[in-house]
Amino acid sequence: MKKMIDLTGQKFGRLTVIRKAHRKIDHKVVWVCQCVCGNKIETPTGSLRSGYTKSCGCLRREISSKLRRVNLLGKRFGRLLVIEEEPSKAGDHIVFWKCQCDCGNIVLHSTNTLTSGNTKSCGCFKNDILKKLNDNNAKDGTMLNQITDTRKINKNNKSGIRGVSWDSSRSKWEAKITFKQKTIHLGRFDNKKDAINARKKAEKKYFHPILEKFRRDKDNLNVKNYWR
Repeated sequence: MKKMIDLTGQKFGRLTVIRKAHRKIDHKVVWVCQCVCGNKIETPTGSLRSGYTKSCGCLRREISSKLRRVNLLGKRFGRLLVIEEEPSKAGDHIVFWKCQCDCGNIVLHSTNTLTSGNTKSCGCFKNDILKKLNDNNAKDGTMLNQITDTRKINKNNKSGIRGVSWDSSRSKWEAKITFKQKTIHLGRFDNKKDAINARKKAEKKYFHPILEKFRRDKDNLNVKNYWR
């Protein structure tokens, strides 16, 4: 039977062996160790002598933290320039950076948000993309905001439907639609429901292709080319 090697007082990394523990792990001798950070742990002889265990776990956490901590000061992400590190209440696990956008706004973003490529501005970039797409549609004389107009309908409109109104001179419901800066008359009807159906069919005919084109352009927009 091998004689037990007394490790009391010996140092292994950040650990100093205080004494032999009262318990064993898998029939192996366990030692009570004091870490330089103040914590105490119990670990087997083999883990200490092989160098597998060098601390209570604080060393691994520090190394992991340093690997995660990236200095972004002065770096640019799209329209954002990192100008300052912001003190975080979340500790070292999450680092926030103060960024100045090209438009002048100041925003806060975490390391992951910036390095993932999902954030390129204070929000103005997205607005500019939408404006660019809207301007492209406007070249055809069709403003996207007119198609998607969500303003309240005029209180004098008795139908409750945009483009459908009561023609008191003829005692009929009139349907019309404005497209490419031109008003298209869809007819007059005795029944309000027929006038509404005519308006809905016209929206499908004139508006839907524009909306679909906008969605396709939005999905297919090459962000990298836009930055150039």
